[in-house]
Amino acid sequence: MLKESTQRSIDNPTSNQYYLLGVNKEVVEWDIYSRHTNPDQLWTDYPGKILQTVEQSLSDKGLTFYLTREELDDLPSYGKNVVVIIAADEWCRIPKYAHRVLAVFKSYGIKPFLGCNPILEPSYINFASLIQFLRIWTACLPRLINYGVKVLKSLGLGRLEIPKVYTIPLGYYNQIDVPQRKLHEREYDIFFAGSITDSTYPPTLIKQFIVSLLTPPKIQSRQRMISFIRQFQDKFPNFKIKLSVTSGFYAMTEGDIKTYAEQLMDSKICLIPRGTSYETYRFFEAIRFGCIPIFEALPPHWFYDDSLGIKVKNWNSLPTVLKELLSNPDLMESKHQRALWWWDQKCSEAAVGQYIVSQLKGIASM
Repeated sequence: MLKESTQRSIDNPTSNQYYLLGVNKEVVEWDIYSRHTNPDQLWTDYPGKILQTVEQSLSDKGLTFYLTREELDDLPSYGKNVVVIIAADEWCRIPKYAHRVLAVFKSYGIKPFLGCNPILEPSYINFASLIQFLRIWTACLPRLINYGVKVLKSLGLGRLEIPKVYTIPLGYYNQIDVPQRKLHEREYDIFFAGSITDSTYPPTLIKQFIVSLLTPPKIQSRQRMISFIRQFQDKFPNFKIKLSVTSGFYAMTEGDIKTYAEQLMDSKICLIPRGTSYETYRFFEAIRFGCIPIFEALPPHWFYDDSLGIKVKNWNSLPTVLKELLSNPDLMESKHQRALWWWDQKCSEAAVGQYIVSQLKGIASM
């Protein structure tokens, strides 16, 4: 349950208004300078720090900001002073109210990402990815069409008031700050912590039917990754590997969160299998700590770059990739520095805050 902030920070007063949209459309006044200690609310830390940067640049604009995980239908208020941040809509849906606010900034974008070619590269996991891709399209397409109609209508009437929807990074979810460590001082060569089962879908008949026919790509990907990393471990026991398999994304306790951050900072390489989407918090948590990410695919968003780490089309190539990478200290250090630079310049709270500021300033009504 979200708790209302009793007062704004005296040292950091704000002139804009900030609200969290909680469960059951609960509206809570939000102090963006206050860090939540409740694990259920840690997802607000990253957007909160982003908005601190926004506040510094746009403190005189009288804006109202709403932060929500996935409220896409209704807002407490609308207008050209309202800005919405949507943090967790994996279905890539455009909110119904996009044309009634100044701008919307959301993670995952507004179009699904397939990330593979089931025709040229046929496989069971690619077929499963295609099925999931089509499911997401069925959810987002009606809203995308509605959005397009509104854009055409606006242009037909000679107006430039086109709904503004921008994509921003997921950022981190449950990552506390720990002291930065140099790559050569880190204990673990390879790290992964996460679940290899799927608990993200509601227990509906449709879900049960689909799972009975098809293992979700998330499970397939992670099971294959674990299998090949264990093969690597058996063949190269001199490399230190830290695997922590959890029961689910939301099962981490406060102690687990601290341990996760410390172990990630003490690791050189972070394995990043897909979840329900190819986009995961783990990618951003890894580059924030300077880990070298090994991932399957990345959507074509402005804040991604394949050169950040190592892209693998199939986890069966993982042993070869790891051997080549770990045997090249100069390449490891280069990719470590690249990850730190990219986080700082593209994905950090300050960088994303400046991106939001630049987009808002570019809107004519501002």
